Amino acid sequence: MDIVVVGHVNHDHIWRITEPLRPGGRITYSDRVLRLGGGGYYTGRRLIEFGHRVTLVASLARDAHGLDAFRELAALGFVTDHVTLTEGRTEFAEILLDPAGERTILGSIHKAARTVELSGPVSGDAFYVNGTQLPEALVTALTQAPLVVSQFPLRSVTPRPADVMVGSIADFPGERPDAIWQRAREIAGDRLNSLLLTDGPNSITLHDGRQMTEVHLTDAVSTADTIGAGDSFSGALLHSLLLGRSMRDATAEAAEATADWLRRRDAEDGTPPRSPGL
Repeated sequence: MDIVVVGHVNHDHIWRITEPLRPGGRITYSDRVLRLGGGGYYTGRRLIEFGHRVTLVASLARDAHGLDAFRELAALGFVTDHVTLTEGRTEFAEILLDPAGERTILGSIHKAARTVELSGPVSGDAFYVNGTQLPEALVTALTQAPLVVSQFPLRSVTPRPADVMVGSIADFPGERPDAIWQRAREIAGDRLNSLLLTDGPNSITLHDGRQMTEVHLTDAVSTADTIGAGDSFSGALLHSLLLGRSMRDATAEAAEATADWLRRRDAEDGTPPRSPGL
């Protein structure tokens, strides 16, 4: 199927540190690597692996790193007609990854906010949106889309129509699911029918505006690198929904698929298993 993925492509500079961060500490690292990341990249790549045609709506800097990333995206199978090249230089996301899989992300205060633009009309069998500020033309396209899954935007939000919204319970400390549902409804409008709240290796909460359901994970995996796991989950969820699964079944299938993805990536990277993660 044709899927439009709206989201960032990042350059993640990952430092594997040998112990957790602590005040006044002198921390060593065992490895550092630069690799592509971001919600648009991980979700889109997962959907390509499932056999879908993915059109990516994103922006990259027009420098050596950005141009290399553009070529890599095309080689991976992304349709890049709506990947905008902007003036400026690529800013890395510095990610400190400790042995337990906990990550600390450092972002520059000078990094310009990235916006996405459309070079022309865009349509698909489904849309996945991971972004805060959306152009009017894209919101119009979402209105006409058969299925829209959106990551829960947390700041400077452009309201957008969505059938499903996915968020992490960690982003809403102390808030009740009913209150989070109301916040999601304010963003997604009357079209919203499901809110999913993930909680790492713990159960996933489903909310349909009337009742809550807990989906317990039967295949939690131990990993020292959870980067991209949430985005991979969203891609697997959208894939299962397009197969006609119920929301509960799609959630369970997506969790199982993500656990399998983490195991395969750890095996390819030679990463030893450590802490549980979705």
